Amino acid sequence: MHANEIKARWMTFLEENSDIGALALNWPEQKSLVVSFRELFNFDQDFAKILLDNPNLFLKCGDVGLREICKEKNYQISPQIRVRDLPPDQRRAVRDIRQDDVGSMLALDAIVVKISAVRPRVVEAAFRCCNGNCEAIQMIYQSNEQELVEPIICDPNTGCGAEKPQARFEIVPSQSIMENTQFIELQEPPEKLRGGVQPERLRCLIEGEIAGEILPGDRIVANGELFVRSQKKNNKKTPIFDIFLRINSYEKRNTPFEDVKISPEDEEQIKELSYREDIYDLMTRSIAPSIFGYNHVKESLLLQVFGGVARRNPDGTRQRGDMHILLMGDPGTAKSQMLHYMSELSPRGQYTSGRSASAAGLTAAAVADSTSDGRWTLEAGALPLADTGLAAIDEFDKMSDGDRSSIHEAMEQQTISISKAGINAKLRTRCSILAASNPKGGRFLSPDEAGPYTRQVNLPPPLFSRFD
Repeated sequence: MHANEIKARWMTFLEENSDIGALALNWPEQKSLVVSFRELFNFDQDFAKILLDNPNLFLKCGDVGLREICKEKNYQISPQIRVRDLPPDQRRAVRDIRQDDVGSMLALDAIVVKISAVRPRVVEAAFRCCNGNCEAIQMIYQSNEQELVEPIICDPNTGCGAEKPQARFEIVPSQSIMENTQFIELQEPPEKLRGGVQPERLRCLIEGEIAGEILPGDRIVANGELFVRSQKKNNKKTPIFDIFLRINSYEKRNTPFEDVKISPEDEEQIKELSYREDIYDLMTRSIAPSIFGYNHVKESLLLQVFGGVARRNPDGTRQRGDMHILLMGDPGTAKSQMLHYMSELSPRGQYTSGRSASAAGLTAAAVADSTSDGRWTLEAGALPLADTGLAAIDEFDKMSDGDRSSIHEAMEQQTISISKAGINAKLRTRCSILAASNPKGGRFLSPDEAGPYTRQVNLPPPLFSRFD
């Protein structure tokens, strides 16, 4: 199908199925028109399939058609089309992406682990000729964010016609067309990995008004076009390519435990179990069943999995509904096994050990990203990645005081405030924390020898008080 035909079909679809007037009323707070793929498919199946095979041409024609409609209706806006709700056969895991997928539009279910700062990118650069008294302006389209393309000759129709190197050009930002750009990195959800497999990552590019909306720890379905860039070695391009995703739209999936699918058979079994008189004891014994005893501990862990209810007070403050539990005991009392079990039981569980955990590893780190010209990016730690899940921290007493103090805000306010390398952000950590620790000296002593058990806790009071 030719570009003009695609644009014409787009205009017919938009006039029949979208409320462009509402978009104009909400401008500039809303700068995009969100279209469901299902609506496109119901409108014209062959037309909708072009999106999956050639999204670059398809969306560009749609943007042109939408802006022509806005011009006809005298709307002084320049919106963009964003397509969501892609069909199931277009969903991919990051590790399943192959060369056949390059150039097509896919949907990736993943966790955001790293974000860069939002920066403006020139889409059409205005260049002024600086040869003598010539001040002619040329508009040059910039195909990507990797290299600024400059004119090689001054337009003889509007300027002096001089060529490089005699002609010199300078960019005019005030007359150039720019849009916000951000790099992010997606990672496979841990609950969808096979045992012993490390999650894979994919670098993505976000452009337009949705840049800056996503935070590390967010679980999203990213809809976009896969493209490739040649790797470089010694400033030379190699035949090996890196894969990127240019995100056109995204859908947040931060609702707790939404990934758990309950079938009608499961629902029937749950109802049958609910009638049992020993259901509470049965559920308690189902926590780490290979560990004998410790029913009072398992009961606490059961309540932690169910959690409480977060409340918003009239004055705007928030009370958390997640429980924080500290298991403190002698060595060899199955604390680490319980932490491993609970982190695997929770669909969004994260396990870390205090011996190898740092403040940045638990909260977030600012790192320089070579793929985005060395700009600083924010990489989420264990607590943001466990948002709406459970974070298990073993060997809690082996952490340094500085590293432990970094999670004070995360435990009570359930947020992490970041101000590093020019990045200011607030990440959500709405998770339960399960920590394991040994007392002073490695094991509890009798009160006659070492005083009350509370004095044998090797944790500062501000941190100890945050456990329930």
